[in-house]
Amino acid sequence: MQDDNRLNMALKGVSGSDEAAIADDFMDGVWMQAGRLKAMSARRRRLALMGVMMFVGLGAGFSTTHTPARAEAAGHRLIDGTDLSPAALLHVEP
Repeated sequence: MQDDNRLNMALKGVSGSDEAAIADDFMDGVWMQAGRLKAMSARRRRLALMGVMMFVGLGAGFSTTHTPARAEAAGHRLIDGTDLSPAALLHVEP
């Protein structure tokens, strides 16, 4: 009961003022809080992206098979024993 009386008196005191008193740095605080929320959101997004990249990288690493490499015949014309010396390329006879 005593708390109700205090609450009523406090409400009467607030209702008696003509304009609400807002601190001068109120908007600065609002923008600071908005910046904090944006930073937390960006941090969560970065952590989620790093987690996904790690999951994909580990999955790709574990899912590849380790088969031995096989040598195949070269199919390129430049590598098939063609003489690539400057004299041969310029058609110059020594």
